Amino acid sequence: MKKMLFVLIVFAVLISCSKSPEKNIVQAPIDSLVADWCNNWNNHDGDAVFNMFEPNAVLLDDKIIITNTQEMIADWINPNIKHVANLKAEQLQAWSTNDRAGYAGKYSVDYTADDGTITHPQGVFMVNWKLNANGEWKITTACINPF
Repeated sequence: MKKMLFVLIVFAVLISCSKSPEKNIVQAPIDSLVADWCNNWNNHDGDAVFNMFEPNAVLLDDKIIITNTQEMIADWINPNIKHVANLKAEQLQAWSTNDRAGYAGKYSVDYTADDGTITHPQGVFMVNWKLNANGEWKITTACINPF
């Protein structure tokens, strides 16, 4: 009888120890981060788009690889910001932890060329954010590919 009581006590202790303590996980505001992304492009606000990125962020699209802020402004934001309208995103997957978040989705956009021609490119994109020391969510990596 003592053995059985001892086994039950040990079993109860093991069960109670196997539960991890509850963590207070703060979820990233992914929906608002993606909404800000779309709004900044749709409002032709290049500074706001630029300020969404960490200084050492990596951006990949179908034509360029950007690893510094000067390239991002000169080769990606400035040539495109005035041409983008009606940018929309559709979530495929999202995840977050206390200080990191990610999003994979499809996009569609109206793109007006300098000659007035309007195209409607679509594609997929993935974005990763990191919560910085100032409490701001900043993009660390982005990969944007047209269909």
